[in-house]
Amino acid sequence: MRCFIVLPCFNEEKNIKQLVHSIDHVLKPLLPYKIIVVNDGSYDRTGEILKDLSSEYPIEILEHPFNLGLGTALKTGLTAAAEETFDDDFVVTMDSDNTHNPKHVLDMLTVAEKADVVVGSRYVKGGTQLNVSFHRVFLSKTVNFLVRIVFRLPLKDATSGFRCFKAGLLKRLYKEFGDKFIEAKGFESSLELLLKAVNSGGVVVEVPIVLDYGRKGGASKMRLFSTVVRYLVLLFKRRI
Repeated sequence: MRCFIVLPCFNEEKNIKQLVHSIDHVLKPLLPYKIIVVNDGSYDRTGEILKDLSSEYPIEILEHPFNLGLGTALKTGLTAAAEETFDDDFVVTMDSDNTHNPKHVLDMLTVAEKADVVVGSRYVKGGTQLNVSFHRVFLSKTVNFLVRIVFRLPLKDATSGFRCFKAGLLKRLYKEFGDKFIEAKGFESSLELLLKAVNSGGVVVEVPIVLDYGRKGGASKMRLFSTVVRYLVLLFKRRI
């Protein structure tokens, strides 16, 4: 059993080194791991830092020549993971801005033995979010409420991008959907992938995490209005 960490990365020079160090500190003593980083057209020092880190840590760097968006970066990283893993491996997706603490990966791996997808949730008992603006929290909870109503998903945080997948499920999805494995371009791509996993018979559970925006260096990449619009469009398209 191995753990693959997929990190979509855009202009994360202030965060990526600390995150890689943290991942190594958590996982190295316990199991073999590999980090697949998709450098999504960064124009700061992200690429240079990743190259230096790859000489010391098990990092595979995949490059986009220009910024293609989170959805495409996830697709690139998860496609690589689907091609490199065995069925009994695990694939974790995380944000590269340090808001996701790698310590929660251990909780996910424990639960993943009995589920196909483990979602790191802010909204279950024991989970929380820190240093997040009120309007961002409000919009997140609104979108998650709509997801539960429209798709009857028994999840409280379906928009969380911090997840652990059984590699066997990802390989099955990749084989089933091919180039349409992930079609969305933005943050809504995480929800799209989750819906496809559920529709393909995947068992999904949640574990509590702490999302802390105070750990992040630099500005947020999310554009709230356009992101909410994309979520609504996805909800409508998937519903029909």
